[in-house]
Amino acid sequence: MLNKLALAGIKNRFRDYAVLFSGLIIGSAIFYMFMTIATNKDFQAGSTAGLSATPFIFLFGAILLMIITLVYVVYANSFLLSMRKHDYATFMMLGAKSSKISQLIFTETMAIGTVATVVGIAFGVGLTQVVGSFLMKTLDAAQNHFAPFYLPAVIVTLVFFVILFFLAAIVNASKMRATPILTLLRSDATPTRIKQKPVVLMLEAVCGLVLLAIGYWAMTKLPVLGLLAIPLALVTIVLGSYLLFNAVVVEAIQLLKANRNFAGKGLRNFTLSQISFRVRSYTAILSVVSILFALALGAITVGMGFYNEVPKMAQNFSSYDLVQHNPSAKQRAEANKLPGVYGQAKYTVKVSQKMVTFNRGEIEKRPLVFVQTNYNGGSARARHVALSAAKFAQAPLKYTQLIDSLLTAPKVQGGAKVQVTSDQNFAAAPGTTMTVYVYRLRDLRANIRPLTRLQNIENKKYPGLLERGATGSVAASYGVFNAMFSGFAFMGFFLGLAFLAMLASTLMFKILSGADYDRSRYAMLRRVGVREGLLRQSIRTELLTLFALPGILGIVHVLFGLQLFKSLLLNPYDNLLLPFGVFGILYVIYFLITVWLYNGIVLRKNN
Repeated sequence: MLNKLALAGIKNRFRDYAVLFSGLIIGSAIFYMFMTIATNKDFQAGSTAGLSATPFIFLFGAILLMIITLVYVVYANSFLLSMRKHDYATFMMLGAKSSKISQLIFTETMAIGTVATVVGIAFGVGLTQVVGSFLMKTLDAAQNHFAPFYLPAVIVTLVFFVILFFLAAIVNASKMRATPILTLLRSDATPTRIKQKPVVLMLEAVCGLVLLAIGYWAMTKLPVLGLLAIPLALVTIVLGSYLLFNAVVVEAIQLLKANRNFAGKGLRNFTLSQISFRVRSYTAILSVVSILFALALGAITVGMGFYNEVPKMAQNFSSYDLVQHNPSAKQRAEANKLPGVYGQAKYTVKVSQKMVTFNRGEIEKRPLVFVQTNYNGGSARARHVALSAAKFAQAPLKYTQLIDSLLTAPKVQGGAKVQVTSDQNFAAAPGTTMTVYVYRLRDLRANIRPLTRLQNIENKKYPGLLERGATGSVAASYGVFNAMFSGFAFMGFFLGLAFLAMLASTLMFKILSGADYDRSRYAMLRRVGVREGLLRQSIRTELLTLFALPGILGIVHVLFGLQLFKSLLLNPYDNLLLPFGVFGILYVIYFLITVWLYNGIVLRKNN
């Protein structure tokens, strides 16, 4: 009988439980994917050396997701429990024992958690296939050892979520048994009103702004404060967000309601009253959602930033993207086919054991390019600078790295001298003549395959090039950075999606938990002749406000939070339109779903 009641309760509240399902399915799917990539030994054994950091990156992501999922499940279950309080109290009034009610709650919670986890794992297998294949392609690694279904990851995911819901079920049951029946019956009919003095609100607003300013300042001073900047920013921004919402939202609503020209049009006064009706309880949730919003958007933005900057990071280690020494006609022809070549030159160099000689005339026609690194506030910024023949001839040993990058072996670092001579003196200079062709490319990622192939030919002809490691060629540098930061990019993107699903679901829970109480108010408006179009417009305005407030503050958090990555990214504010646009579209979709669910509850025709 209890099992039937539990299933009937889930069925009757299917729309509400569907919100929880969506967050849990996405969370468990991404958790499974992270665990598969992080723990699959066959995949790691068959991967290239460049992938060695990827499993650790995804394991770190799984731990972060585990923490946020724990918070989400606890928060979501408390809302679902609040929506079922009246039903449970009715069962108890009809003679059901508290122990049976606890068993009913336990059964419902475990059923929801288990089903959502199983569906999430199934979805995660497909997600792992797509993401894993794309990850292998991005990292230019073989896929022979990668399988989307990995039993140990299935077990870990299932055990984690089952244990999580087991603990949540025990907490829910304990709360219900400790709550009196009369309190349960009146829980939905007890609105939360606030009465605060304007002076208190003003002080809270000022304190909130000061705390946010301290937090933003701490994030810009990471080189000075060190690791202390992160906890300082976290604490002050959380407290500042709470105080700002609690003060600004209340005061703004009061000011709008006091403006009769504004509040008197249509249902604006009713809409403002709806927003302020439970505003104190919304203060905490809006603060939490703004932080989660910042984490989600920040994860996607930083992840995409890492991925976009891999070519730039690789190119900043070398003056040229490709250097060919005495190439054959076939090698020259293949190099000339590279798309996006914007810098190309030919230099003739004479190399002996004790002397390296450059032709001044060639450099005057095609100036050399060297990497100039500027240090500012603990971060380094590199840029490519043209080097004239006159400046190079004055102090050639200042450009040791540039000279050695043009040679097949590091002669200058070995003690050889450097000279820049005219055409006549160049012919008489000692050493073996070497013809060097250099190329600079606009789109490194589009050229990486042919570029790597041409570099491998150089490495076979001149084994001394391999001794330079990743700094010896742009292709080698790209491989190292791509293996490291592509993992961060994927982790950031999918962590952002998981955070988005959870924060939007959490806000949905809060909004929908008061929908039953609002039903009678909208029914009353309909009886006095208010058109349904105006009612729907009022709902959209109310919910848009509740979604927009944490969204706007979350964006501000992200814009300041990107300061933390100035030492890791060349320009953390580059190409923000794409991640912000993708995240904004997904956030709007959740808003529209919430409006649809809320309309379905409060505007039912049978009210």
